[in-house]
Amino acid sequence: MQGIGLTRIPEARLAEALAEATGAGLRALPKADVHCHALLNAPLAAYEKVLGQKLPRPPARFGDFAEFGEYLAANLFPATRTLDGMRVLVRAGLERMADEGVVYAEASIDLLLPVHIGAPAAAVVELVAEESARIAPRLRWAPEIGINRRIPPERLWPSFVAHVQSGVFRSIDLYDDERSGDLRDIARFYRLAREHGLVLKAHAGELCGPERMRKTIEVLGVDVIQHGIAAVGDPRLLDDLAASGIQLNVAPASNIALGLAASYEQHPIHTLLAAGVNVALGTDDFTLFGAGLCDEILRLHRAGMPVSELAKLRLGPPG
Repeated sequence: MQGIGLTRIPEARLAEALAEATGAGLRALPKADVHCHALLNAPLAAYEKVLGQKLPRPPARFGDFAEFGEYLAANLFPATRTLDGMRVLVRAGLERMADEGVVYAEASIDLLLPVHIGAPAAAVVELVAEESARIAPRLRWAPEIGINRRIPPERLWPSFVAHVQSGVFRSIDLYDDERSGDLRDIARFYRLAREHGLVLKAHAGELCGPERMRKTIEVLGVDVIQHGIAAVGDPRLLDDLAASGIQLNVAPASNIALGLAASYEQHPIHTLLAAGVNVALGTDDFTLFGAGLCDEILRLHRAGMPVSELAKLRLGPPG
C-alpha cells in the first residue's frame, strides 16, 4: 500500500548528510513527504504571482486555529479560484519539493476545490493527472483526496466518487478542525476508498486529545494518522499504536506554529519514538510554516535529537 512501509535512511548515511554545513547533504538524500497539502505546499511567492500583489507574511506563531483559518481565507484562498491559479500553485509546490530531494510525496487536493472554482470534478482530476505526469521524472506524486470535515458530507459525496473512480488518487485524508463534524457521517467515504484500494488517513490528535484518536481509528479504520501528537497523553494508546504499526505523519513546524508544542526540544515526537511508534516526517503547509523536510531534520538534530533517533524516522521513499 502507498504510505505504508516507507524506508528508513541508514544512520551512517544520515550522519554524513547532517555533517554537510550547507545542508546540501540532506538535499541529496532521497526523501518522502507524506503529510502535505498540494496547494499549501508552494512558496508564498507563488501565491503573490497568481494574485499579482504582495501578501502579508504569516505570523511565526498563530494565536489559535481560528487565526490560522482567517489568514488562509483572507490571503491565500483567493488564489485558488481558477484552474490556472491552481496549476501554478500545485506546480510550484511539487518543484519546491523536488529541488530539496523529495522523490515521493502524498500531497492532497481538497474535494471542495471543484465547487470553489465552479469547475467539474473531472477538470481538477485531469489537472492532477497532468501535473503528476509532468513532475514524474523528478518526483513520484501519489495524489491524495482531501476531505474537509466542516463541509456537509452530502455536498462532497458526488465529487468524492468521481475522484475515487478516476484511478488517479492513492489515498484519502480527513482534515481541518478535528473538533468539527461527526466521524460516522464520513464512514461511507472510507468504506468506498478501502474498496478501491486507497490508503486511509485522517488528521487526529492535533487539536483534540487521545480519545479522539482512538475514535478515529475505530470508526474510520485508518492506516495512518496525520499529526497524532496527543497520543503522548495516553500510555495505553502509545502501546496500541506501537503494536498495530499505525503510522503517525508528524509535522513539528506546524505544531509549534499553532501552539501545540512549545519547541523542537519539547516536541512530542521524542516520546513517540521512545515508545516505538512508527513516525514519518511531513511538512504540512510549507506556504505558512516555511519548513521543508531538510529544515525539519536539521531543526530536530539541532534541538538535541541524536542521529540514532533521527534514523528511526521514516524519511525515505517506499521500499
